[in-house]
Amino acid sequence: MFAGILTDARYAVRQLRKNPGFTAVAILTLALGLGPTTAIFSIVNGVLLRPLPFPEPDRLVRVLEVVPKHGRLAVAPANFLDWRQQNTVFEGMAAYTGGTDTFVGRDGPERVPMTWASSELFELLRVGPALGRVFQGKGDAPRHNEIVISHGMWQRRLGGDLGVLGRSIALGGRPFTIIGVMPPAFDFPNRQTEYWRPLVLNSAGASRSFHSLFVMARLKEGVSVEQAGAEMRTIAERLAAQHSHISANESAETILMHDLLVGRFRPMLLTLLAAVGVVVLIACANVANLLLARASVREREIAIRRAMGAGRSRIAMQMLVESLVLALAGGAAGVVLAYLWIGPLRTLSPIPRVSDVTLDGTVLTFSVGVSVLTGLVFGLAPAWQGARGLGNVLKDAGRSSVGGSGRWLRKGLLVAEVALSVVLLVGAALLMRSFANVVNIDPGFRPDNVLAFQVGLPPTSYPGPGARLAFYDRLLARLRETPGVQSAGMTQDLPMRGGFALTFSVQGRAVAPGDEPTAQYRAVTRDYFQTLAIPTVLGRTFAEREPAPMVAVVDEAFAQRHFPEEDPIGRSIHIRNSGDGGIYEIVGVVGEVRNAGLDAAAAPTMYVPFEQDAFSTMWVMVKTADDPLQLAAAARLAVRDVDPSLPAFAMFPLENVVWESVAQRRFTMLLLVIFAVVALLLAAVGLYGVVAYTVSQRTREIGLRMAMGAQRGDVLRMVLGGGMKLAMIGVVLGIGGALSLASLVVSLLFGVTPFDPASYAATALLLLTVAAIACYVPARRATRMDPLHALRHD
Repeated sequence: MFAGILTDARYAVRQLRKNPGFTAVAILTLALGLGPTTAIFSIVNGVLLRPLPFPEPDRLVRVLEVVPKHGRLAVAPANFLDWRQQNTVFEGMAAYTGGTDTFVGRDGPERVPMTWASSELFELLRVGPALGRVFQGKGDAPRHNEIVISHGMWQRRLGGDLGVLGRSIALGGRPFTIIGVMPPAFDFPNRQTEYWRPLVLNSAGASRSFHSLFVMARLKEGVSVEQAGAEMRTIAERLAAQHSHISANESAETILMHDLLVGRFRPMLLTLLAAVGVVVLIACANVANLLLARASVREREIAIRRAMGAGRSRIAMQMLVESLVLALAGGAAGVVLAYLWIGPLRTLSPIPRVSDVTLDGTVLTFSVGVSVLTGLVFGLAPAWQGARGLGNVLKDAGRSSVGGSGRWLRKGLLVAEVALSVVLLVGAALLMRSFANVVNIDPGFRPDNVLAFQVGLPPTSYPGPGARLAFYDRLLARLRETPGVQSAGMTQDLPMRGGFALTFSVQGRAVAPGDEPTAQYRAVTRDYFQTLAIPTVLGRTFAEREPAPMVAVVDEAFAQRHFPEEDPIGRSIHIRNSGDGGIYEIVGVVGEVRNAGLDAAAAPTMYVPFEQDAFSTMWVMVKTADDPLQLAAAARLAVRDVDPSLPAFAMFPLENVVWESVAQRRFTMLLLVIFAVVALLLAAVGLYGVVAYTVSQRTREIGLRMAMGAQRGDVLRMVLGGGMKLAMIGVVLGIGGALSLASLVVSLLFGVTPFDPASYAATALLLLTVAAIACYVPARRATRMDPLHALRHD
């Protein structure tokens, strides 16, 4: 049997080489379907299916705190210490948190990302160092200034020095001793981490209200995530009851690390995979139509083979093998196309782990499997048609006869193509409308022509608020003197980049312990609102130097929620920003900013003057009239002029934060639109092919009609009407299919329902317009036919 298949395959290759035009069109059609499918599956495989690169990754979990009014949060240090001591379901627990530090290299000072990690982290991940050792001892034991560096830092910044162990380097103005170098593939918690410092926690002074730690754990053998989750909820709720004045009603949630990392991207990726699956089906229908047309041309050849003793199954097998050869060639072309796609997908994709996506063995096996399945799908109809009885072919002296079943099969495949195209086009239209709705939302500030960058002050050089304030004042003064700068301001957290919330209470209002409201907290300079064009609604913003009583500005969302029917100006709020906090007088109300993203409602926000709460790391924003990147060099120079040991880092146009907030929507919409366009083109080509083939088969009939007096317009309407009838049937079926599947894309929509009439109407109009163009070309060719030549056509 295997030898027979090889013989059929060699014969199929010869047949395809004899018809290079047909072969090229079929392979290109399949590549347009299989290429995107392979590319999207490579992302699904790399992101969703591939486990984390650690031993037994299915036992690694993250534990988060669940706080009323806020949902999931990072973990307070005191709670982590209690969890680690009281749980019975984990082999161990570790905590870590990220940060940055200043490293002075050969090219001057630069800011490098780092991670504070408790000593259990490397043990839980079961990854040892390439050189030296990792941290030892319990996570709350005292530490010396030891660090473990990444392989990348060892190579890039330290020249791969084999004597690096024990070497002292300065980070943030303090000396640290290198005790280990991690392997090249170790990039926890992310690729940017350059080194790890010991996370030292003191149970006596640990906070129970400052949620700052990421906590991971490894499940004990035989313990499920559900069992661990139940115990951690019990422990967390018991602790919350014991400390109800701080953390009332808090709980905990246990989630597999892999699910927490990529789980929210699963609906998007599965939607895209389904979309490319539809494109593959359209390509299959298209190639099946091509093969049916080719089979009708080969009727005489098939009939001769039947007359010489070939059975129906033998002919069907030969045609199936030919389809498989064609499919594998299309799959190979698709892999090449997928390889070209992966680079742009990595660049555009906001999905974690996408940088690791490759065309590995799993993806190539999937591609081969889909190619074989595709070959069977589009090869069955031609094989069945070719194996049917064709006894009248030889009697007709070579005149091709097209059976009614073959015509209906081709028309049915075309209708299916159009219907599937409508489903994709409707989905693309809905996502486009959603994206337009999102990007047209006012973020509450003007990011255009604003340059943002960070400055971090080491505690050794700037030990207190006074030193920090003096530096920031000098830097702002230096920036305002720079040509082209219109204004400059600072904040500790960028808008639309998250931030943190603090509890507060309104003076004169009684509130039960643990039920205090919370609001976003920002420490800003006086020119912050001017730089970002955040409007003042009531009262005023901050003066250059506020008097002794502490003041605050709140946004409209804050005022509407907490002072719905009264004037907030002059009211006092107790903000618990450090220790017992302080009492702030509200002096103004500003416009609300959508800090959680364009598609999320603005959260109530409190602003205080940065003089009253100067952070060691601040974001600097500089407004200009032109391209903000033109100020990049001047901004770096301004920082060096104030303190040569400090770098300006994380520099970019502020508009980037707006586009980051819609990156996932943009990525999904862009790909679905591309797939829909490909589907539309394939459907148009298929419609053109069917109509053109029908015209060629009806040449004598058309010639006879014209000889008997039919006008060119009559022929045009006849041919065009036949094609448009099929297109309209496909559009109606496609709209029905889109309506039935609309609920699958609800989670991806914003400001539009899945049954939006405008999207469906626009889709139908677009497809019918393209269909009319596709049908018009062969219809017009039919009107130019010479009746005498047509009547002589065999």
